[in-house]
Amino acid sequence: MGQIKKSVINKSKIFVVFHNELVAEYYDRELLAEYLFINVSPSNRSEYPSGFNIINQYDFDKFKPIGKIYTESEVLYNVFKNPYLTADVDFVGFLQYDIDSTNISVPLLSEWETNYEHINFQPYKFDVDYNQKILMDKTQPNKRKGSGVNCYNVILEDYNEFYGTKFTLDDLRGKTINLCSSFFLKKSLFVEMMDFVTPLIENKKLEAFDPDRKYRIQGGLLERYYAVWLSLHNLNDLSFNLDHFFAESKIQDSIFNKLVRRIQRLFNK
Repeated sequence: MGQIKKSVINKSKIFVVFHNELVAEYYDRELLAEYLFINVSPSNRSEYPSGFNIINQYDFDKFKPIGKIYTESEVLYNVFKNPYLTADVDFVGFLQYDIDSTNISVPLLSEWETNYEHINFQPYKFDVDYNQKILMDKTQPNKRKGSGVNCYNVILEDYNEFYGTKFTLDDLRGKTINLCSSFFLKKSLFVEMMDFVTPLIENKKLEAFDPDRKYRIQGGLLERYYAVWLSLHNLNDLSFNLDHFFAESKIQDSIFNKLVRRIQRLFNK
């Protein structure tokens, strides 16, 4: 492997959540100083690529375990609770280890920091996701999908109660939303977003919908809380779709998203 260049950005930090082997080719080596790879599995014995900045989540100064049922959100929550991790940056990003970020380069990151508040790494159509019929129905615990109270109805209620607003589903229909808890965001906005979702984590509201821990749906619900928050705040944003090689499911991927990624590669060569 080549020599790692000194960081030329120093305005951002991108956290990569992993519990398995990291793929070195997914990351531009000129940007390695901007990445911090967060191992979430104490039993992970993978060999790490040289030059990668690795930290174990459970070694954070103030690590508070909330359980793997929250998936990537356990990292988001603990990054929020450990502000020293982002003390020297203006932007924070989050990716999963099976997302290929090869297309992110030094010039591109600089452009994002200058011109945008939010970069959506995993854009999906709201209407498609809504029609998956993911439930937050108190009368149907331990049921992930089906007829009943759609999760987005509850998320909107929580958002409106928190902010004193009156948004409806019509304010989301037809929009592109940010899923998979994968984004690049102005740090002040990340803090504000986490102020919104942290009470939901700490009062364990989401656990009532999966008491038997069948689906780890808490993480899936929280990624949709982020999606609604990011959408309704009308940020200066950009969709930049990165290849996501889902370890367990490709249900969210589509021909449209794959076409978008091909076009992005052509323009970023």
